[in-house]
Amino acid sequence: MCEALILRCEDSLEGIFTAIYDAFVYKNQMEQPYTDSISIAVGEGCMSLFAKEIAVVTEAYKVERTVYSIQTRLGYSVYDTLLRALCHFDEERATIVLGYLIRAFAKGHDISDYLADPYVMRVMELSRKVENERQKFYGFLRFRDTGSVLVAQVEPKCNLVPLMAEHFTDRFPNENFIIYDEKRRLAAVHEAFHSCVLTAGIELELDQYGGDAFEVLWKQYVSSMEITQRHNEKCQNTMMPKWYRKYMFETVL
Repeated sequence: MCEALILRCEDSLEGIFTAIYDAFVYKNQMEQPYTDSISIAVGEGCMSLFAKEIAVVTEAYKVERTVYSIQTRLGYSVYDTLLRALCHFDEERATIVLGYLIRAFAKGHDISDYLADPYVMRVMELSRKVENERQKFYGFLRFRDTGSVLVAQVEPKCNLVPLMAEHFTDRFPNENFIIYDEKRRLAAVHEAFHSCVLTAGIELELDQYGGDAFEVLWKQYVSSMEITQRHNEKCQNTMMPKWYRKYMFETVL
């Protein structure tokens, strides 16, 4: 029976892709048939008494090789699905994606059709939940004009900043803007007419910036459009849950 192995990596996409690379190396070194005995733990945690644990050091080379292998052997559609799944907050997301990839490299491009497999089903569920939240934040995200740069602050449940950066880069190519995830201390920084860069571990307080004319217009619009006699708090909370509203200037929690 194969000894259970836990690869512990940092809580980042780069860390997880590095751990996936190492997982396949260890898998190929096993003399016995593989039985899902390798798992990936993300972030800090307690040591397990019933499994061997190895710390994973993030390496750009391994990240590039892993991403390249997924994109060339399985296709960009599968890669996008896996990327969304890895942006979920589920603690087992890295292990789930690893199990998916082991099956995908064996079965090929049509792996998404094997929904009876628990790993495939879980990946599709995580990916769908992340995509649903991303679509909502496309509409709920608010930028504040500081004079030289547009700043937006968010606290999504999932890690959405890496997924939203390209959308807003295409939408505002001539603007300097920052999308900052307060919860994860992660920012997408865009310089006009350049690519977006992800920066981790920074501190940014949106409250230090004063309001602008657009905030006033948003508040006036909301207050003037509502029919007071038909105010429906339950319907509003269904369409726009309160946890989305923290950084929306026109709403009050």
